[in-house]
Amino acid sequence: MSEKRKLLQRYMRNLNNLQDELKRKELENKMRELEMLQVKLARRQEQSGTECAGGKIKELRQKKLRKVLGKYMMTLEGFLCELARREARLNGDKGRASESENLPHPQMLEEYTVAFCAVGEDGRELLEAALSARRCAYAPYSKFKVGAAFRAKCGRIYTGCNIENVAFTPGNCAERCALAKGISEGEKKYTAGAVVAYHPDGFTTPCGVCRQFILEFVQRDIPIYIAKAPPPEQEDCIPSIQDEDEVLVTSAYHLLPYSFNSFE
Repeated sequence: MSEKRKLLQRYMRNLNNLQDELKRKELENKMRELEMLQVKLARRQEQSGTECAGGKIKELRQKKLRKVLGKYMMTLEGFLCELARREARLNGDKGRASESENLPHPQMLEEYTVAFCAVGEDGRELLEAALSARRCAYAPYSKFKVGAAFRAKCGRIYTGCNIENVAFTPGNCAERCALAKGISEGEKKYTAGAVVAYHPDGFTTPCGVCRQFILEFVQRDIPIYIAKAPPPEQEDCIPSIQDEDEVLVTSAYHLLPYSFNSFE
């Protein structure tokens, strides 16, 4: 068994060496092409100084050459980075997940906390709608009420609450309840959301299933506002959220950065 393992390790090392050699050869070819283009560009620039008749045509050609050079430079930089990463992995160094080509790196919104009074009007409207929906929560078993609200692309807000069941698994989360309501009315894209619940130790964020469900219906990263609802003895107080209360402004991509994807 150990001989087979050694043979497999030797095979993998040889394979990596071959891949690196191919990369180096490709890099050398690109470098030669780049040098030829630079020489050609220098000649064109010299000729443009003496010839005036075809000045505009030469300028266009030079622009095209610069574009080609720029593309080659980007390709070369990519090759160099890839070679550096491969050599680091072979040396046993740990690579950064943010630099991996096998992981998605979408543009994310900023994540921060802020006082409720400093939240924009759209965010406050969503949080208040989620608080209103939370009052309808059906949670006789956990006593843990959650409210959610999502703004559709058309501007309409859809709300939902958690609905429990004696068999547990047929229950539904507030986030999916709100989105399902909008989806059933033809709204498939959403621009922002909010979730509220009361837990004495901190914010309540969506569960893993809801995070994946949210991502199914967003075209790009959207803000998700998270706030604490008032404790049970203060549920009837107005306003439900005080101006100085902290609000977490996160986003769909921050909640689930490495979501399941079919890569279609």
